[in-house]
Amino acid sequence: MGHELENQEEERYSKLLCDQMGAEETNIAMGGGSNDRIVRNLLVENNIEDYDLAVIQMTFPVRTEYYNQKWIKVNPTNSPWSYEKEALRRFDEKFKHDLDFWKHWYMHVSSEEHFEKREEILYHTIRRSCKIPLILCTINRRTKLPFDLQLNDGTRNMRHRRGHPNKHLHRIFSDKILDIAKNL
Repeated sequence: MGHELENQEEERYSKLLCDQMGAEETNIAMGGGSNDRIVRNLLVENNIEDYDLAVIQMTFPVRTEYYNQKWIKVNPTNSPWSYEKEALRRFDEKFKHDLDFWKHWYMHVSSEEHFEKREEILYHTIRRSCKIPLILCTINRRTKLPFDLQLNDGTRNMRHRRGHPNKHLHRIFSDKILDIAKNL
């Protein structure tokens, strides 16, 4: 999405990559979105075959979503076991009554193994469903899956206050993705 960039539309890596390739950019990223949302967009809401190349960035596996008259993001911090109020801070005010369910879910039902397996299932769903050239990236440093590119390499000096990459790191990502794309 390019969160925290001064000029998101022009500085995010998807735009830089498309400019380098002479291609039209389609970026449907959503701040705080989940891997479930990515798969839903891939399989239900978009026709991936309308594109020549897909660059998909998966996120932290603890994020999810559910439907209650609209899609609601559930976006705890990277570690669900340190969540308290801050972890579910982005919960839509209209659905605060669901907060107790999600607190219970993260504290008593889910586990690290659960999230690893869900990430694996969604990873393979994307790989098998994408019928065009695909570059699959992640920001989950704990993953054991063979992603094409790790976008969360711990580069602290090239990140904004909340951890999102600065414009120089977006340029680096764009260049790395272009190198991968040339070999597809």
